[in-house]
Amino acid sequence: MNLLQLLLGTLTSNESINATSKKTGVSSNGISKLLMMAVPLLITYMTKNASKKDGASSLLSALTQHTSTQTVSQQIKNGDSTDGAKIIAHILGSDQKSVISNLANETGLSSKEVNAVLNSIAPALLNSLSTATTATAAKPKPQQSPKVDLSDGIDLSDLAGLLGGGSVSNVNSNPAAGLLGSLLTGATQQQSSNTGLDLLGSLLGAGTSGKKPTAQQSNGTELLSLLTALMK
Repeated sequence: MNLLQLLLGTLTSNESINATSKKTGVSSNGISKLLMMAVPLLITYMTKNASKKDGASSLLSALTQHTSTQTVSQQIKNGDSTDGAKIIAHILGSDQKSVISNLANETGLSSKEVNAVLNSIAPALLNSLSTATTATAAKPKPQQSPKVDLSDGIDLSDLAGLLGGGSVSNVNSNPAAGLLGSLLTGATQQQSSNTGLDLLGSLLGAGTSGKKPTAQQSNGTELLSLLTALMK
């Protein structure tokens, strides 16, 4: 399971979606649709930022400040949306206005609603990325990996186990599991291109100089590699 699937699993669990909906007033369906598009896009932007020395240092510094051990739904409920707004602005940079507008057009939400949702989940996104980066850098041996119970959705307590090779047999508890399983993996990758790389490329537009993001960038492999290399 890749970083994209892990982050989507934490942020689109029933508990996380409900917490985001209560905080923003946006419908659960609207939030789920938005995050399925926005999370891979944010990963791609963070990958681009982390490929530069200053950007990597800035992201690593942000990760050290986001190390909550609460469940992701609790992080969303208790999170600081002002902090989230700063995170999103830093990730998207000068492309923020066009990206938000494109996401609004694709999801049928207003730009205000898109901003509200992204600002609400941004601190939890960084907390999850921080945990994933630390777990990857530690490189636990497969035989020592803890068992992972996903019956209640994926949260931070599950991330280290999953990245260490834990089972994901119970991921069906997540309403987005079908798409999570097919978004960027195996033979079904091409079938989901409208939600995956093709849509991602169109949403990024001029922000990536017209270059379509690769699967490696979109699923977070390159981002984790960059961050864990800098941690060592």
